[in-house]
Amino acid sequence: MARQERNDVDYFPHSVTHGKKMFYIRSKFGNDGYAVWFMLLENLGKASYHYLNLSDDVELMYLSSELKVSDIVLTEIIKDLVKLDEFDKELWEENKILFNNKFVENVSDAYKKRNNNCIDRNSLLLLLQSKGIRKPSKGNPKPPKFTLKGGSNPQSKVKDSKVKEIKEKEIKRKEYKPEFKTLFSKIKGRPNQEWISEMYEDRKERTAGHELTLQKYIDNTLMRSLHEFTCSCKVYNITFYSESGCIKYFKLASKGYITSADSWRKLLNKIRQRSEENISNIN
Repeated sequence: MARQERNDVDYFPHSVTHGKKMFYIRSKFGNDGYAVWFMLLENLGKASYHYLNLSDDVELMYLSSELKVSDIVLTEIIKDLVKLDEFDKELWEENKILFNNKFVENVSDAYKKRNNNCIDRNSLLLLLQSKGIRKPSKGNPKPPKFTLKGGSNPQSKVKDSKVKEIKEKEIKRKEYKPEFKTLFSKIKGRPNQEWISEMYEDRKERTAGHELTLQKYIDNTLMRSLHEFTCSCKVYNITFYSESGCIKYFKLASKGYITSADSWRKLLNKIRQRSEENISNIN
């Protein structure tokens, strides 16, 4: 059986010495700066094709939650890292894409025994254009074949078929339509207990203790919020790639207590108007 193609890595080189850039980041943001920088690299490593698309506010919110900093602090750290040439300036400013060519070069050894090549900036541009995230340059509406860095290497050629295959995989992904009973059962499950407890405590503070018990919060506020969410998704024909992606979006967007159908409809409509892509790009 052929080895399954992978476009991520399980590890990356981590130097034990740091220079002026790290000194600046730690001086300005403290240990948050250090932690966020290396956790961003970890996310690049496990991301397919080693880039992060933060053009959607929900993805930025989720990442900031994962890194344990506010989305404002995360954005400020990223902007400084872009200025320091640690992330691609053009891709960030035009598309809110995080990509580090030096990082890709450092992990390229992991691809030597694979059937596929490690992506580089040129092949990433092709990939983003095929997904409609970037538009071809005016002077070159049909970009030619690009080669990976070190064109003399036989592994360095990027084939059009690879980009086509990536695009076909995206198209074939199944659409998930939210269903209230199934989602409510999943959200009440053990993996989400910590999130429910946090939302309950937050709600209790906001309502001066009117939510007397955790169970009452689940059966009333959370249930109504999820019901209005699924109804609004049906009205707007909002779909997701997976059930887990749907739950992730609901948790980030609602904080567990939007119970008004109109509020959900406005929120979903605003997201749809803001982005050319359907919010089904949340996995």
